[in-house]
Amino acid sequence: LMETSSFQHYLIGLLAIGNNVSALGAFLLHTQGMPRAKVKRLILMSGLACLITLVLFMVVGTRILDFFGISVSAFQIAGGLLLGGVGLEMMNSRTPLPTGAAASAAIPPAPDLSDAQFYSAAVVPIGIPLTIGAGTLSAVVLFAETAYRSGTALNLLGAIVILVLVNTAIFRFSSRIMAWLGEVGVTIFIKLMGLFTLAIGVEFLTKGLGAIYLNLRDGALASLG
Repeated sequence: LMETSSFQHYLIGLLAIGNNVSALGAFLLHTQGMPRAKVKRLILMSGLACLITLVLFMVVGTRILDFFGISVSAFQIAGGLLLGGVGLEMMNSRTPLPTGAAASAAIPPAPDLSDAQFYSAAVVPIGIPLTIGAGTLSAVVLFAETAYRSGTALNLLGAIVILVLVNTAIFRFSSRIMAWLGEVGVTIFIKLMGLFTLAIGVEFLTKGLGAIYLNLRDGALASLG
Protein backbone atom coordinates (compact mmCIF):
# COMPACT_ATOMS: atom_id res chain seq x y z
CA LEU A 1 0.00 0.00 0.00
CA MET A 2 1.15 3.54 -0.72
CA GLU A 3 2.12 5.54 2.37
CA THR A 4 -0.10 8.60 2.92
CA SER A 5 3.04 10.69 3.49
CA SER A 6 4.95 9.44 0.44
CA PHE A 7 5.97 11.58 -2.53
CA GLN A 8 3.78 9.46 -4.81
CA HIS A 9 0.71 10.00 -2.61
CA TYR A 10 1.19 13.76 -2.55
CA LEU A 11 1.89 13.90 -6.29
CA ILE A 12 -1.06 11.75 -7.38
CA GLY A 13 -3.40 13.64 -5.08
CA LEU A 14 -2.29 17.08 -6.26
CA LEU A 15 -2.31 16.08 -9.94
CA ALA A 16 -5.84 14.70 -9.60
CA ILE A 17 -7.15 17.77 -7.79
CA GLY A 18 -5.00 20.54 -9.26
CA ASN A 19 -4.51 19.63 -12.92
CA ASN A 20 -5.75 22.35 -15.26
CA VAL A 21 -7.02 20.20 -18.14
CA SER A 22 -10.59 21.26 -17.35
CA ALA A 23 -9.52 24.89 -17.86
CA LEU A 24 -8.04 24.42 -21.35
CA GLY A 25 -11.08 25.72 -23.17
CA ALA A 26 -11.36 28.80 -20.95
CA PHE A 27 -7.63 29.43 -21.25
CA LEU A 28 -7.68 29.28 -25.04
CA LEU A 29 -10.63 31.65 -25.18
CA HIS A 30 -8.96 34.06 -22.74
CA THR A 31 -5.70 34.18 -24.73
CA GLN A 32 -7.25 34.19 -28.19
CA GLY A 33 -5.76 36.90 -30.35
CA MET A 34 -2.69 37.42 -28.13
CA PRO A 35 0.77 37.25 -29.75
CA ARG A 36 2.41 33.87 -29.13
CA ALA A 37 5.33 35.42 -27.21
CA LYS A 38 2.92 37.21 -24.90
CA VAL A 39 0.98 34.00 -24.25
CA LYS A 40 4.22 32.23 -23.28
CA ARG A 41 5.08 35.03 -20.87
CA LEU A 42 1.55 34.90 -19.44
CA ILE A 43 1.91 31.15 -18.81
CA LEU A 44 5.26 31.61 -17.06
CA MET A 45 3.90 34.43 -14.88
CA SER A 46 0.86 32.31 -14.02
CA GLY A 47 3.04 29.32 -13.11
CA LEU A 48 5.19 31.49 -10.84
CA ALA A 49 2.10 32.92 -9.14
CA CYS A 50 0.72 29.41 -8.57
CA LEU A 51 4.03 28.16 -7.16
CA ILE A 52 4.29 31.06 -4.70
CA THR A 53 0.65 30.65 -3.62
CA LEU A 54 0.92 26.88 -3.10
CA VAL A 55 4.20 27.10 -1.17
CA LEU A 56 2.74 29.91 0.94
CA PHE A 57 -0.29 27.78 1.85
CA MET A 58 2.03 24.86 2.57
CA VAL A 59 4.15 26.93 4.96
CA VAL A 60 1.52 29.00 6.77
CA GLY A 61 -1.69 27.03 6.20
CA THR A 62 -1.62 25.09 9.46
CA ARG A 63 -0.54 28.24 11.34
CA ILE A 64 -3.61 30.03 9.99
CA LEU A 65 -5.75 27.20 11.36
CA ASP A 66 -4.08 27.56 14.76
CA PHE A 67 -4.58 31.33 14.69
CA PHE A 68 -8.33 30.96 14.14
CA GLY A 69 -8.59 28.05 16.56
CA ILE A 70 -9.65 25.56 13.88
CA SER A 71 -8.65 21.98 14.59
CA VAL A 72 -7.05 19.90 11.88
CA SER A 73 -9.86 17.37 12.22
CA ALA A 74 -12.49 20.03 11.55
CA PHE A 75 -10.55 21.30 8.52
CA GLN A 76 -10.18 17.72 7.26
CA ILE A 77 -13.97 17.35 7.37
CA ALA A 78 -14.52 20.72 5.66
CA GLY A 79 -11.78 20.03 3.10
CA GLY A 80 -13.16 16.54 2.48
CA LEU A 81 -16.63 17.92 1.79
CA LEU A 82 -15.15 20.60 -0.49
CA LEU A 83 -13.04 18.09 -2.44
CA GLY A 84 -15.97 15.71 -2.64
CA GLY A 85 -18.07 18.47 -4.16
CA VAL A 86 -15.30 19.35 -6.61
CA GLY A 87 -14.95 15.69 -7.58
CA LEU A 88 -18.68 15.30 -8.17
CA GLU A 89 -18.71 18.49 -10.25
CA MET A 90 -15.82 17.17 -12.35
CA MET A 91 -17.57 13.81 -12.83
CA ASN A 92 -20.74 15.61 -13.95
CA SER A 93 -18.86 18.00 -16.24
CA ARG A 94 -19.91 18.45 -19.82
CA THR A 95 -17.72 19.11 -22.83
CA PRO A 96 -15.18 21.95 -22.39
CA LEU A 97 -15.68 25.39 -23.84
CA PRO A 98 -15.47 25.40 -27.66
CA THR A 99 -12.21 26.14 -29.41
CA GLY A 100 -11.15 26.69 -32.97
CA ALA A 101 -13.65 28.08 -35.46
CA ALA A 102 -16.56 27.94 -33.01
CA ALA A 103 -14.62 29.91 -30.43
CA SER A 104 -13.48 32.44 -33.01
CA ALA A 105 -17.06 33.10 -33.98
CA ALA A 106 -18.21 33.40 -30.37
CA ILE A 107 -15.36 35.38 -28.80
CA PRO A 108 -13.65 38.42 -30.35
CA PRO A 109 -9.85 38.63 -30.33
CA ALA A 110 -8.34 39.64 -26.99
CA PRO A 111 -7.56 43.35 -26.71
CA ASP A 112 -4.03 44.60 -26.23
CA LEU A 113 -3.62 44.55 -22.46
CA SER A 114 -1.63 47.09 -20.51
CA ASP A 115 1.21 45.81 -18.33
CA ALA A 116 -0.92 46.08 -15.19
CA GLN A 117 -3.81 44.20 -16.81
CA PHE A 118 -1.41 41.63 -18.23
CA TYR A 119 0.19 40.80 -14.87
CA SER A 120 -3.21 40.84 -13.18
CA ALA A 121 -4.60 38.36 -15.73
CA ALA A 122 -1.61 36.07 -15.12
CA VAL A 123 -2.69 35.76 -11.49
CA VAL A 124 -6.49 36.07 -11.87
CA PRO A 125 -8.09 34.29 -13.66
CA ILE A 126 -5.27 32.27 -15.30
CA GLY A 127 -3.46 31.37 -12.07
CA ILE A 128 -6.42 31.44 -9.70
CA PRO A 129 -8.95 29.89 -10.17
CA LEU A 130 -8.31 28.37 -13.63
CA THR A 131 -5.11 26.61 -12.53
CA ILE A 132 -5.48 26.26 -8.76
CA GLY A 133 -8.70 26.71 -6.85
CA ALA A 134 -10.04 26.31 -3.35
CA GLY A 135 -9.90 22.51 -3.58
CA THR A 136 -6.20 22.49 -4.43
CA LEU A 137 -5.34 24.99 -1.71
CA SER A 138 -7.31 23.03 0.89
CA ALA A 139 -5.56 19.82 -0.13
CA VAL A 140 -2.15 21.49 0.21
CA VAL A 141 -2.98 22.62 3.75
CA LEU A 142 -4.13 19.13 4.71
CA PHE A 143 -1.12 17.49 3.05
CA ALA A 144 1.14 19.99 4.83
CA GLU A 145 -0.20 18.92 8.22
CA THR A 146 0.66 15.31 7.39
CA ALA A 147 4.03 16.29 5.93
CA TYR A 148 5.17 18.28 8.98
CA ARG A 149 3.99 15.54 11.33
CA SER A 150 5.80 12.79 9.39
CA GLY A 151 8.87 14.79 8.37
CA THR A 152 8.10 14.58 4.64
CA ALA A 153 7.81 18.29 3.83
CA LEU A 154 10.37 17.96 1.02
CA ASN A 155 8.21 15.28 -0.60
CA LEU A 156 5.24 17.65 -0.60
CA LEU A 157 7.35 20.54 -1.89
CA GLY A 158 8.61 18.36 -4.74
CA ALA A 159 5.05 17.33 -5.60
CA ILE A 160 3.97 20.99 -5.67
CA VAL A 161 6.84 21.92 -8.00
CA ILE A 162 5.98 19.06 -10.38
CA LEU A 163 2.28 20.03 -10.34
CA VAL A 164 3.18 23.58 -11.36
CA LEU A 165 5.52 22.32 -14.12
CA VAL A 166 2.86 19.95 -15.46
CA ASN A 167 0.19 22.66 -15.47
CA THR A 168 2.60 25.06 -17.18
CA ALA A 169 3.28 22.44 -19.88
CA ILE A 170 -0.45 21.78 -20.31
CA PHE A 171 -1.15 25.47 -20.95
CA ARG A 172 1.96 25.73 -23.14
CA PHE A 173 0.72 22.93 -25.43
CA SER A 174 -3.00 23.55 -24.90
CA SER A 175 -3.88 23.78 -28.59
CA ARG A 176 -2.13 20.48 -29.38
CA ILE A 177 -3.69 18.73 -26.38
CA MET A 178 -7.18 19.83 -27.38
CA ALA A 179 -6.54 18.75 -30.97
CA TRP A 180 -5.09 15.39 -29.88
CA LEU A 181 -7.62 14.44 -27.19
CA GLY A 182 -10.63 16.20 -28.65
CA GLU A 183 -13.57 17.36 -26.58
CA VAL A 184 -14.63 13.79 -25.76
CA GLY A 185 -11.13 12.79 -24.63
CA VAL A 186 -10.78 15.86 -22.40
CA THR A 187 -14.20 15.22 -20.87
CA ILE A 188 -13.33 11.58 -20.10
CA PHE A 189 -10.04 12.66 -18.52
CA ILE A 190 -11.80 15.26 -16.36
CA LYS A 191 -14.35 12.70 -15.17
CA LEU A 192 -11.57 10.22 -14.30
CA MET A 193 -9.69 12.87 -12.30
CA GLY A 194 -12.98 13.76 -10.64
CA LEU A 195 -13.25 10.19 -9.37
CA PHE A 196 -9.78 10.43 -7.81
CA THR A 197 -10.63 13.82 -6.30
CA LEU A 198 -13.84 12.44 -4.80
CA ALA A 199 -11.90 9.51 -3.31
CA ILE A 200 -9.34 11.90 -1.76
CA GLY A 201 -12.18 13.97 -0.33
CA VAL A 202 -13.73 10.86 1.25
CA GLU A 203 -10.31 9.95 2.69
CA PHE A 204 -9.93 13.37 4.37
CA LEU A 205 -13.54 13.23 5.59
CA THR A 206 -13.13 9.81 7.22
CA LYS A 207 -9.83 10.86 8.83
CA GLY A 208 -11.43 13.96 10.34
CA LEU A 209 -14.50 12.10 11.58
CA GLY A 210 -12.33 9.30 12.94
CA ALA A 211 -10.11 11.72 14.86
CA ILE A 212 -13.12 13.51 16.39
CA TYR A 213 -14.67 10.18 17.37
CA LEU A 214 -11.48 9.08 19.10
CA ASN A 215 -11.24 12.40 20.97
CA LEU A 216 -14.84 12.09 22.14
CA ARG A 217 -14.32 8.48 23.15
CA ASP A 218 -11.14 9.27 25.08
CA GLY A 219 -12.88 12.17 26.80
CA ALA A 220 -15.82 9.97 27.79
CA LEU A 221 -13.54 7.23 29.13
CA ALA A 222 -11.52 9.79 31.08
CA SER A 223 -14.65 11.22 32.69
CA LEU A 224 -15.85 7.72 33.63
CA GLY A 225 -12.45 6.82 35.00
